[in-house]
Amino acid sequence: MDNDVEQITYTSETSITGFSLGTLNIDRIGKDKNGLDSPYVDTLDCSNYPFTIDQINRTITNKDSLPVGTHIDKVITSITYDAGMLGYTPKGSDHDTIWTSTDSIDFTDPVEFKVYAYSGVEGKPYKVTINVHKQEPDTISWKKFDNSFSAGSLSEQKAVYANGKVYVFGKKNDETTCIEYTKVINVSVPGEEKPKDNPTSWTSVPNVPTNIDTYSATAWAGNIYFLAGTNSKQLYKLDVTTDNNEISLVGLNTDTFEKLIGGNDVKNELYAVKENKSCKFNGTTWEETGANPFSNLQGNYPIFTNTIQASYNSKITTTIALCNSSKAANDTVLVFSYMSNEANKGEWVSRAQNLPLPNLENVTMIYYDGKLYAFGGGYGEIKPFSQFYCSTDNGLCWRPVTECMAFPAEFSELYTAHNKNYSCAVTPKLENETYRGNFIWIVWEDGSICRGRINRLGFTPKW
Repeated sequence: MDNDVEQITYTSETSITGFSLGTLNIDRIGKDKNGLDSPYVDTLDCSNYPFTIDQINRTITNKDSLPVGTHIDKVITSITYDAGMLGYTPKGSDHDTIWTSTDSIDFTDPVEFKVYAYSGVEGKPYKVTINVHKQEPDTISWKKFDNSFSAGSLSEQKAVYANGKVYVFGKKNDETTCIEYTKVINVSVPGEEKPKDNPTSWTSVPNVPTNIDTYSATAWAGNIYFLAGTNSKQLYKLDVTTDNNEISLVGLNTDTFEKLIGGNDVKNELYAVKENKSCKFNGTTWEETGANPFSNLQGNYPIFTNTIQASYNSKITTTIALCNSSKAANDTVLVFSYMSNEANKGEWVSRAQNLPLPNLENVTMIYYDGKLYAFGGGYGEIKPFSQFYCSTDNGLCWRPVTECMAFPAEFSELYTAHNKNYSCAVTPKLENETYRGNFIWIVWEDGSICRGRINRLGFTPKW
């Protein structure tokens, strides 16, 4: 009982409790003294990239991937673990090496780490994976599909997205009006591979009215509305909620229209020019809202609209309408705005542009990634489909996009080869499947399709 020898009990815990990176090399592209692209190697502080340690499955990984071009073949790590020694298996080796904080480790393949407790217990291995983006997140990628319209080539096109389909209104031989659609949102089936949202073959909508104003096609309230008629145009609805695609006349035979402007789903309002007055429709009745600011449009052009809610008051909406001006004008496109709130019925007004958008031939406007984008055919020295123009202030200022968001060089040739006939629609973000949707669909004269998406909008969420 008079023994003064201390008994030491060594822990058998073998957990890794922390993992982080240091400064890594990364490939970048810069400009040389001649203004040309020049590759170089830079450094990147990666210490703030969090790593998730799964203690049950013994895995360590970064859910937020490192940027494209990051070198992970020589990595300095900082690791904390229970008392003992930490070993790992270097790439190309069949035995463990004791880890030190100065080791430069190759992580191009997953690396296994083990904690060796002082008690002699050898811990189960942790599999460490460092994820690096394979795509530039803010760059748009394109893919071409060689589909063909069942009706042949279509001119005077306007594409509209509704209920998982892209509908194209166009004219065959510049005379017969046609409506064709392709399914671009494919249904997920439990247990099967995730659908890739590739377009199906084009299908013709039967029993379409004659003399459709193809440029009038507008998505509103879950369906598509358009005008048809020789002299007196009437309003029709294309029911897209079923595969029957039934078309019906909206309102009375005596209701005639000059133009269909666009829809506002927030306020449940459809805008048109009726009896030379701008007016709105709530699904039942029409209400006059003011003069017709579109009377100065020379020729027939598609009108593109987008509605946003005010950041300071969700009950106030502004709808922006954009279209080509007359062929005689050679300066800027025409932009109109309509504000709708509870205090007044609103009125369309012509919007002055501080940084105007050139009057691009066959201009198209889309709302994408929280911004307005416009593009189209040539204008002066500007080549067709040479760049996007972006507005973040509802069409007041339009700036050329010089990085990331770009068209392939072949688009200019496609525009010319298809006799300047094309149309465009955007797939919205799918709320329940965030890796899907957010596609830009450009449809050419023959029915071939180019699909584009900013890479990060297709990434599967990690958190």
